[in-house]
Amino acid sequence: MDGVLILERIIAEEGNCCWARPAICKSCPLSRLARYDSGGFMSCVEALNIDGLSEVEADAKYKEAAINKLAELTLDNIIESD
Repeated sequence: MDGVLILERIIAEEGNCCWARPAICKSCPLSRLARYDSGGFMSCVEALNIDGLSEVEADAKYKEAAINKLAELTLDNIIESD
């Protein structure tokens, strides 16, 4: 599944991504939001700091992050195509 489609689905599902499986998570742009000092990527749970939040709060953070990342990718595509 394409990264943009994944983000669109997360947004459509109000931030819920329980449907995602490891292969989808690997393709998801949210899986590359932040890096450890050692260079590897943090999980989306770590990067968004959702551990311990309620499902509603976590979904809201996922939706916001997906909207922001989709906007960033869209702008990058516009800039690259000019």
